[in-house]
Amino acid sequence: MAYSIDFRKKVLSYCERTGSITEASHVFQISRNTIYGWLKLKEKTGELNHQVKGTKPRKVDRDRLKNHLTDNPDAYLTEIASEFGCHPTTIHYALKAMSYTRKKEPHLL
Repeated sequence: MAYSIDFRKKVLSYCERTGSITEASHVFQISRNTIYGWLKLKEKTGELNHQVKGTKPRKVDRDRLKNHLTDNPDAYLTEIASEFGCHPTTIHYALKAMSYTRKKEPHLL
């Protein structure tokens, strides 16, 4: 769980007053690496807010895949994958995320 910004400021001000990161880590019961990370973050960005990490870009453009499927509804995963330059499993997961299902044969009674 992330520490509040008020707590981070309190710890860093204690470090500045005493000059000891080890003592601050014992008093506030946090690791020295955490304090060093906060100092580095404050030096780098000037703030103590945690950095929000972005996500990786998708390998398959969902809109392009949807258009491809409307044009080629009977295409196999391998054919679609070669069109998009990725592995068929990637196409499978993208289709699953888009709630597309496989075409199923009707059962004869």
